[in-house]
Amino acid sequence: MNAHFTFHPVYNRILILLFLGVLFLPPLKMILSPEARWSTAEQRVLTPRPTPPADIKQLGTFFSQTDNYLKDHFGFRDVFIHSYQQEMERHFNQIGVNAPVLKGLDGWYFFTGDKVLEDFRGETPLSHEQLEQWLAAQEKKASWLQQQGIRYILAAGPDKQSIYPEYLTENAMEVKGISRFEQMLTALDQHLPPYLVNLHSVLRQAKGEKNLYYKNDTHWNILGGYLAFQAIFKRITEMFPAKTFKTNFAFTEDVPGINGNTGHYGDLARMLMKEKELAEPSPKLQKFQPCGHFLPFTYHLSNITSDPGRPSFAKGCNQAELTAVVFRDSFLVALEPFFSENFKQVVYLWKEYDQKNIEEIMTSFKPDIVIELTVERFFFNSVTSQPESQPGR
Repeated sequence: MNAHFTFHPVYNRILILLFLGVLFLPPLKMILSPEARWSTAEQRVLTPRPTPPADIKQLGTFFSQTDNYLKDHFGFRDVFIHSYQQEMERHFNQIGVNAPVLKGLDGWYFFTGDKVLEDFRGETPLSHEQLEQWLAAQEKKASWLQQQGIRYILAAGPDKQSIYPEYLTENAMEVKGISRFEQMLTALDQHLPPYLVNLHSVLRQAKGEKNLYYKNDTHWNILGGYLAFQAIFKRITEMFPAKTFKTNFAFTEDVPGINGNTGHYGDLARMLMKEKELAEPSPKLQKFQPCGHFLPFTYHLSNITSDPGRPSFAKGCNQAELTAVVFRDSFLVALEPFFSENFKQVVYLWKEYDQKNIEEIMTSFKPDIVIELTVERFFFNSVTSQPESQPGR
């Protein structure tokens, strides 16, 4: 009895210390850790630290930004999100609300952010004015480049559900509508201008036994990227019939990865924090002696970010003949090894088309061709003004 009362205050103190530790450990981690810019759990840019208000009118905005900043940078936030997602899946077979991911059929996962499923169902169509404005803007780019003696190619990297809708849900095709890309094709009556390459058609016709997209990623795999490369260079060959290009590459069968890794895991697996569980075998490009090598990036360009996750750089192959500028996003990663073998000089800019950048580059050299490759869900951003998301960018 006396022993019980003797140790009872000690237990209380330990409990209080544990409580205080749990209470203060997350904010302490937030203070002591380097400020993160990116959420692995949600695959998005985190709210930056707010700047102090210049006057009393900015106080409301400042407090709102501070609130969003604290929510985004709370210590151990990704751990808590991961635990929440695990419990939701374990007990309810659902993905946590913080992950814009749909668990499809047969082990396929799909990104659900940026209203991609609404677009799939035809619920976010372009207005007639938006479509006309977009088409006119592409014609203006192509016309200006043609006047400079520069050819132009535009292509959209299809969203995964556009190529593999059968793995979305069992009734996906029953609710399928006209997407914005299909709306554009209809407006052109399938008679595409020579600069526009329809990769949707290419990939749909080619899909079969071999997957062209990763199950756990928003992106195409190396085989899907290779088919896109071949389609783009078929058009380039038509534009430059006297030139020759290296378009034959070899690939391995699906391999499980190296150094103990179980295979490829992509952005959707990272959002769910299930890299090991969702890793999948994937084909690889067989080793070859590359001609393309890095060149000094000496161009002074406007509006170029220094984000290491979105690099802009230059490459070139001395055996090639043409020069190029490529406006791209993450969908070009799988194509870059092929592209770099076929240009004497190619500048890769991780951004949407920028007329000013072309004019700035032309003070150093005049490209033979400008290529623009953008993931489907951002293809019409110039007229829809959607905020930039991350997977596929």
